[in-house]
Amino acid sequence: MALFDSVAANDRRYRPGVPDEVAQLLAGTLAGVIEPTVVDLGAGTGQVALALLPVLPPLARLDLVDQDKGMLSAAMEALRPHLGERTAVPHAVRAEEFAPTPPGYSADLVTCCRAFHPV
Repeated sequence: MALFDSVAANDRRYRPGVPDEVAQLLAGTLAGVIEPTVVDLGAGTGQVALALLPVLPPLARLDLVDQDKGMLSAAMEALRPHLGERTAVPHAVRAEEFAPTPPGYSADLVTCCRAFHPV
C-alpha cells in the first residue's frame, strides 16, 4: 500500500463517531429549511453525514466531497440504508475543486470535521 492510499476500512473502524450533541447543534442551524443542502468537505467514510441523517428533514441533499474514492464508496455504502427520501451525492474531488453544477445551487450547511488530506 502506497503512502496515503485509501484507508477507508481503518478510518471507519478506529475514528470516533460524531456525538449526538454535535449533530443536534448542526441540525439546529437548518431550522425551518424544508429541503436543506448540506456539503461535507473531507467527508471520509461519511461519519458526519451518518450522524446528521436522523435529524435532517426527509428531503435533505447531502453533497459528500472527498478526494479519496475508497472513502466515498464506504460513505455511500454506510448511508444508503438510512437515506429514505434524502439524496446523497459523492464528489471525488479535493474540497477546493468542488464546483456544484445545478443552477442556483446554494449550501445551507457546510461541514468539515477531522479532515486531513496531503497536497
